[in-house]
Amino acid sequence: MSVTISEIIKEYGAYYIDAGQNKKRILQMLTQPREITAFATPIKTDDTIFRLANATFRSLVQPFQKAFTQKGGVEFVPNEIRQYRFKIDDEFEPDELVCTWNGFLAGKTVDRKDWPFVKWLIEVYYGKQIDQDMELSEYYNGIYAAPVTGIAGGSGTGMNGLKKQLQMGVDAGTINSVSIGSLDVSTIFDQVESFTDEISEVYQGIKMNVFMSHWWYKKYLQDKRAQNFYQKTSDQQIDAGIDFTPLNVKALASMVGTDDIFCTPAENFLHVSPATLTKNLFKLEEAKRSVAVMADWSEGLGFGVNQAVWTNILPSGSGV
Repeated sequence: MSVTISEIIKEYGAYYIDAGQNKKRILQMLTQPREITAFATPIKTDDTIFRLANATFRSLVQPFQKAFTQKGGVEFVPNEIRQYRFKIDDEFEPDELVCTWNGFLAGKTVDRKDWPFVKWLIEVYYGKQIDQDMELSEYYNGIYAAPVTGIAGGSGTGMNGLKKQLQMGVDAGTINSVSIGSLDVSTIFDQVESFTDEISEVYQGIKMNVFMSHWWYKKYLQDKRAQNFYQKTSDQQIDAGIDFTPLNVKALASMVGTDDIFCTPAENFLHVSPATLTKNLFKLEEAKRSVAVMADWSEGLGFGVNQAVWTNILPSGSGV
């Protein structure tokens, strides 16, 4: 990591004067916390690949006759959710801060890894940036790419996210694809209703979330407000419920920039992570005057039964 303080030095000088500055004066933009995993059912396992089997049952009931006429059967097919390994590797020289306005973040001890700057980075940068990177780049939009030795991997290449999994399932015919046309701000309310109409009737009475981006979520509510049959005195009375169903529209930051919709029961939406977790994610090492910060962990997202997932994503090459 490069600690860029050239503008600070240009404006405030290459020296430190204690003028009461502190961490509260270092302001930063908001970061995106993790959202999507809160809607998934947690699965704790140390297995790298969480293996499942999906069972499909054949019809049993038939008219009575005295002769034995066998009817029925069960088919098992494999399904799995992979845990992907992630890491952060960062290294910096905190001495760059000593003779600057930021000098209050430097320390007086020999051990640089114990300096306030390092603790500040862990508090306001590493943990929050990991959450944002996972939410915006990996969980939904990620497309796995094997690392190249000695080269840092790119953003969004650590796992096959849900968008990739949905497309693969639709192409394989295991995930239900519902064609509702290109989403439109003036018809999104009707399109969502049409989408939910195609959900299997067995699941129609189950509480489920219909996920979409925050942008389309807002447009859904606006279009719902525009319907003349809603009695309202404020926007708070326009909820995200889908009429005559126990379904609700939910916004996910991870779906930003997409026109995708997907729906599945919460118990079928799985977040897999190790059963044995370390309490402290970050490991600090000091070499000469440099400090290295490292962390590694594993997790994965997926569906237990693909056939219980519905999406407006169409088969590859089919268009809209």
